Amino acid sequence: MNIIRPEEKAVLIWNLELARTAYISGEELDALSRWAAGHDNPFSSRLEKLGVISYANKQEVADAIWASSQIKSPPNSFCAPESLHIELTEHCPLSCPMCYKTSTFSELHINFLLDIIRQAGEMKVFQIALGGGEPLLYPRLLTAIQEIARYKMSSTITTSGVGITYERIMELKHAGLNHVQVSLNGSSEAVHSLSRDGFDSGVEALRVLQKTGLSYGVNWVARADNIDDFPQMIEFVKTYDVDNINILRYKPSPSEDYNNTALSAEKSLLLEKYIKDAKGIKIKLDSAFSNLRCKLNGRTSFMSGCGAGRRFLAISACGMYMPCSHVDMKEHPAQHPGYLRHVWYQSKNLAMFRDLGHNISAPCADCIYLHGCYGCRAIMLNQDGDFNAGDSYCFAN
Repeated sequence: MNIIRPEEKAVLIWNLELARTAYISGEELDALSRWAAGHDNPFSSRLEKLGVISYANKQEVADAIWASSQIKSPPNSFCAPESLHIELTEHCPLSCPMCYKTSTFSELHINFLLDIIRQAGEMKVFQIALGGGEPLLYPRLLTAIQEIARYKMSSTITTSGVGITYERIMELKHAGLNHVQVSLNGSSEAVHSLSRDGFDSGVEALRVLQKTGLSYGVNWVARADNIDDFPQMIEFVKTYDVDNINILRYKPSPSEDYNNTALSAEKSLLLEKYIKDAKGIKIKLDSAFSNLRCKLNGRTSFMSGCGAGRRFLAISACGMYMPCSHVDMKEHPAQHPGYLRHVWYQSKNLAMFRDLGHNISAPCADCIYLHGCYGCRAIMLNQDGDFNAGDSYCFAN
């Protein structure tokens, strides 16, 4: 199923089955417009082959292209979030060494959550990612997933695997759950336990998911203590028919020394090699790894840079809005309808992320990848205390 949304002088198309977003603008938008008018061309043929467009939604594409000339988005962002990252609860039975969160045991009130889902649906948000803490511990998870599906949005959960059973996953699948990401940081308990608890729970989750027919993958945080294990990690998860490995950039944790834990420039280049050598599995990259994404692709694009405040928005278990769950820039919600739209268009915190290209300092300011990257603000704020600091830890400079 394709969901089509007009953007300012562009069209955004989300393919739910492939979990793929296409951002089409400029000359490509002209080619898509010719296709919608009945004139096939190489670009439209490629999109049809990829499943991004089909004859059945030709009129919807034409309508979106016309509407794109009428829309005004916030600078350097979409007119609505592509996705929401919602922290359902801070409850978690594990005590992972790398955890960056404080345990205040907050939990979203279901009425607040359902209202956020409603607003997201009205704004044509494509996807809602449900996390925690441990989202499987949230008592109204089934209700939330049902509501997300009712608004024709995709739902995903990220889990440690604690509490997963076949019956629970099938219940969530029938409610409309589209995808699960399991957090694993190593191919063995010895490697995994250097940064996370619950290795057996994560592996058991993969065994369960293998029987469900549901789409699922693995979240793997790239660190100095597990980078050499990555080739073994690929082979390990392939035995469980995992769809993808999503590589996350290590963010500062209060219990760890960032400089000793994050990848060095040498180890970052090694990760680049491992990704290029990977076979038989889809490799995805966290938005905060935009520098590596740009280097691998050899180019920049609107979709490749840090998405905080530009493509996605986070909501904490306390019910506060954040550009990203890793930055302490929270805004209390106003208790009136439509506040999600208000935050997206009016937030000063989001504006800081959107203006980074104009305000960032060296070495990023002079980098050829600047406008497809922007570095990671969570790292810069923790290490330098300066929101606009350039990423001196970047290996791509």
